[in-house]
Amino acid sequence: MNTPGRAALAIGGGAGRRWSYAALRRGALDVARALRAEFGPRPGPGVRIAVLLGNREEFARIFLGAAVAGIPVMVLDPAWSEAELAAVLRDAPPARLYCESADGPLARHVPPATLLEVAGPGFEAWLRRGHGAGEDSAGPAEFAGVPDSAPLHVGFTSGSTGRPKGVVRSHRSWLRTFDRYTDEFGIDARDTILLPGSLAHSHFLFGLVHGLHVGATVCLMPAFDAGRALDDIERHSVTRLYLVPTMFQALLEHARLHPGRRFPEVRSLLSVGAKWSPARRALAGELFPNADAVEFYGATELSLVSVLHGDADGPRESVGRPAAGVELSLRSPSGEEVGVNEPGQVHVRSDMLFTCYLSAADGEGPDADGWFTVGDIGRVDERGYLHLVGRRKGMLISGGLNVHPEQVAAALLQLEEIAEAAVVGLPDDHWGDLVCAVVRWRDGARLGLTEVRDRASAHLSRQMCPRRLFEADALPYTSGGKIDHGRVRSILLGGRHGMREVL
Repeated sequence: MNTPGRAALAIGGGAGRRWSYAALRRGALDVARALRAEFGPRPGPGVRIAVLLGNREEFARIFLGAAVAGIPVMVLDPAWSEAELAAVLRDAPPARLYCESADGPLARHVPPATLLEVAGPGFEAWLRRGHGAGEDSAGPAEFAGVPDSAPLHVGFTSGSTGRPKGVVRSHRSWLRTFDRYTDEFGIDARDTILLPGSLAHSHFLFGLVHGLHVGATVCLMPAFDAGRALDDIERHSVTRLYLVPTMFQALLEHARLHPGRRFPEVRSLLSVGAKWSPARRALAGELFPNADAVEFYGATELSLVSVLHGDADGPRESVGRPAAGVELSLRSPSGEEVGVNEPGQVHVRSDMLFTCYLSAADGEGPDADGWFTVGDIGRVDERGYLHLVGRRKGMLISGGLNVHPEQVAAALLQLEEIAEAAVVGLPDDHWGDLVCAVVRWRDGARLGLTEVRDRASAHLSRQMCPRRLFEADALPYTSGGKIDHGRVRSILLGGRHGMREVL
């Protein structure tokens, strides 16, 4: 450790707390020694621990300590419903679960002896179990002594409905992804990184662990607040900012109410999730004039697939070109490779893929040749840029035509009057799936259905344009910060509460 006194972790602005690399290392090794005291130096393959925590220092200590001890960590989402939490704990009970409170749903679904409240005396007593070991007996914090193929992390897919699926990723998968990020963006020990989102979201968890891996200072927010995020960027001289598009929209709207603020020290905006609209990307340049606005395509199972950098990099409607070491194979329904600009199911092969699902009932991992698909449909253009057309499972069939909601939403976001758009299908006797859009207008603008269809048809075939249009003051989101399309559809089917039809 070259800079033990450097700030590794900061949580909260102003009077928030900071931890040096030396302090965080000691804390992680305390966890590692306690885990090995409890489960032995070579824990069995079925031993897993779980965290159900907000963005706090103990999360980092436990995650890193478990990595050193060779025990995978299930990261549970505090935003889950009790039914989702119960389903995961029933299907994959952890050997130990670290939480902020053992009351409520946890008490009903986890044996009391398994629970540890991180702010209580039980956690400190548990840590003392490993104090008999020597200072360095747990090994350094760079995962040495644990096979690369060993599981490191169990993340969960953030679908808008149904039981979350556990996705197992190995140390090798994470370390190779670290390599790609470091090479692609040059993030290093000189950087200060702000993670405004929940560590239960893989994008922000990765930002934390990668930032610590390269020796940067990582700043967490206990809860996202646009105004406080902008204050933290200024206060901590942030150089790299991880985001999802809904957060960035909130930053822009707050900045519009408080004009004059600019953040020239920010060098990268690292975003996953939905595509940015051209208007949103232009505004990013006003607020962060020196930042590379980066969009990623990937998935919990796939890790990093492709990268789209700032305005100088390729067509804006694409999701970029494959990252180093990533191979793409776009295939027809019969399994044959498709040609340039022809749509096909996106299969991915790289050393960053996941190992398997936690439950075999959720599906199989990569095939014998190392390929895997999450069902996305895309095309690759003449320059090698990947364009997503939609998701296989989310495809609508309207009047016999295959319609991908993401493609329709992307066309709507080309209209400067529209800030956000969700596209869903409603049952219809004539059309089968009636293509419907719910939009949030920008700055008081408003268009009629005919004008939206006319202008969207410049980017989309007329047959795919929405046949019904609704407006809303706000759209619902999943815990991962994406528009919750399942909930949008349920609201429309149940009476359009808060969503008004536009004629």
